[in-house]
Amino acid sequence: MLSRITFFLVAFLTTLSSLYSDLSVKHTEHPFSVVIDTDCDLDDMLAIVYLVKNPRAEVKGITTVGDGISHWEYGAQNVLNVLELIGHPRIPVSFGARDSLSPVGSYPPSWRQQADMMSGIKLPQSSVRPIAEKGADFIIDIATKHEEKLTLLCIGPLTNIALAIEKKPEIKDKIERIFIMGGALLSPGNIEGKPMGFKNRVAEYNIFLDAKAAQDVFDSGIPIILVPLDVVEHASAKPFYDMLAENRKTPAANLVYEILKPSVKNKKRMREFLWDPVTAVLFTNPNIAQYRDLKIVVNLRKGPEYGRLIMGSKGTPVQVVTQIDTDTFYDIFLKTLNRPPNLHANHSQAL
Repeated sequence: MLSRITFFLVAFLTTLSSLYSDLSVKHTEHPFSVVIDTDCDLDDMLAIVYLVKNPRAEVKGITTVGDGISHWEYGAQNVLNVLELIGHPRIPVSFGARDSLSPVGSYPPSWRQQADMMSGIKLPQSSVRPIAEKGADFIIDIATKHEEKLTLLCIGPLTNIALAIEKKPEIKDKIERIFIMGGALLSPGNIEGKPMGFKNRVAEYNIFLDAKAAQDVFDSGIPIILVPLDVVEHASAKPFYDMLAENRKTPAANLVYEILKPSVKNKKRMREFLWDPVTAVLFTNPNIAQYRDLKIVVNLRKGPEYGRLIMGSKGTPVQVVTQIDTDTFYDIFLKTLNRPPNLHANHSQAL
C-alpha cells in the first residue's frame, strides 16, 4: 500500500504538462525513422508486422539479441521469414549481441523453444540472410549516416543499445528517443522460476536479463519512453483475437491471428497480453496514452529484487506510460494489419 501511495504522490507532483510532454512523438505526414531491437518473441513479431505496415513508421532495420527469449540462431531467421510473408523481405536484419552484459539466467526452456519454433506456425523460408554488420555497429551506422534523427523501439533486453552507446557515445545526439517495453512499477513482475536461486516477484524480463545494459541506456541522456507491465497488461490478447476472428483480410492479419491462438487458448501461461504491440502503436500514435515524468533507477544489487525499477527522487528522468485507451489501441492495430499490401512501400532496402 505504501508503494502505491508513493507512486501516486510522485505522479501528482509532476507537472500536468508531462502528460503530453515534448518527448512524445508528434503527428506528421513524414514517417519516423525507426530501428526495432528485438529478442524475437511471438509478440515481438506482432509489433514488427504492425510497424512495417504502418505509414507513420519507416523501418530502417531490425536488430536481434540472443539474451532474451529466442535463441540467437533462430530469432533473426524467424524475423526474415515473417518479413517474407508480409512482402517486405529487403528490410535489413542484423544479428546482435549473443550474450548479456550482466547474465543472471534465462527464460524457461519451454518458452524459448516455443519462440524458436514460432509455436509451430508454418512460414515461408526466406532466402535473404542477415546482413554482415552486427547489431550495435548497425545501429551506429544508421544513426550516423542519416540526416534525420533515429528512434529506437526496444522490445527485448537492451544489450545492443548499451553496446552501441559505449562504442560510439556521439550517436546519442543522433537518437531522438528510445521506446522501451520493460519493467514493472506497481504490478508484479513476470520472472518465472528461480533463475538466480530464489524467486523474483518484482522484475520484468527485458530489464532483468541485462539489468546493467538497462541502467547504461537510462544513464545515456537519450529521452526514454517506458512502457511497463503496469499499463500493457490492460491490453489482453483475447479481445483482439476475437476481433481478428471476424475481420482479417491480409497475410499480416492472418499471421497475427495464428500467433495469438496458442496464447489465447492456454490461460496458464503469462503470455496473453499484447505487450510489444502496445509499445509499437504508441510509437505511431502517442496521443492514445497518458504519461508521467518519473525518476527511475535499476536495482543492480543481487538478490530477490534484482532488476527491479525503483522510483524516487534519484535516478534517470523517464517518461512513463501510465494509461492507454485500449479500445483505440485495438482499432488502430486492426486497421493497420488489414491495410492492403500496396498502400505502404515506405521502407529501407538492404544497405
